[in-house]
Amino acid sequence: MRASSDKARARSGAAIGARAVRTGRGAGLGPLLEFAAAMATGDAAGAARALRRARAAGASRVAAEETALMLMLYAGYPAALEGLRVAHAEWPGRSRASDAGAPRRWRASGERLCRRVYGPNTRRLIENVRALHPDLATWMIEHGYGRVLSRAGMPARDRELCSVTVLAALGWERQLHSHLLGARRLGAPLAEVRRACDLGRRRAPAGRRASVRRAWRAAFAAPPRGGMAAPRRRLTTPRRGT
Repeated sequence: MRASSDKARARSGAAIGARAVRTGRGAGLGPLLEFAAAMATGDAAGAARALRRARAAGASRVAAEETALMLMLYAGYPAALEGLRVAHAEWPGRSRASDAGAPRRWRASGERLCRRVYGPNTRRLIENVRALHPDLATWMIEHGYGRVLSRAGMPARDRELCSVTVLAALGWERQLHSHLLGARRLGAPLAEVRRACDLGRRRAPAGRRASVRRAWRAAFAAPPRGGMAAPRRRLTTPRRGT
């Protein structure tokens, strides 16, 4: 009973939240965020429903593909592979290879985007990750920010909102904190950041939802009981590194 009620709450909340997220390109982003959160948490049926809503709302097939491809960074290759299977089933079409580029190009574009997301904390971020493992720092810039997140087909702001949703769904507190602030730096309105976070939080396991609220509180302001609050103070420099 509890599992079924959690699923019903997730479907209901997702539908409301997805309708609320808007971009200059139309109303399709919200359902794409729900698609990403559903795939990150292994709900292929929910992802298919969200993708149908995204298509009806005017999202592009390319944006749906890019959303699925991004899952590789946060939820692993299985989520990306299964997400693309759902996309091909619900939205038949031909995927096209992008310009492969080269590590030097990926590094340059990755460094530019990372600076936009992390602002004055970029250097500390890279140092912190390099201290964990030098290769991971290289992969983060060249592959994560360069080869994946700098791709055409989806605006950087929308990608950052997608990052917020998936990280909230998975309950990764430290990284969610950073990307909440990153979404603001890329120009996402506070209300859109909150809604993207709520879409993910509703998908998170019960034991991880507190971590989402802590990340929001650390980035902005304390939420009221039962949900996420709009910030009460201006955006501040984050104190966390990765």
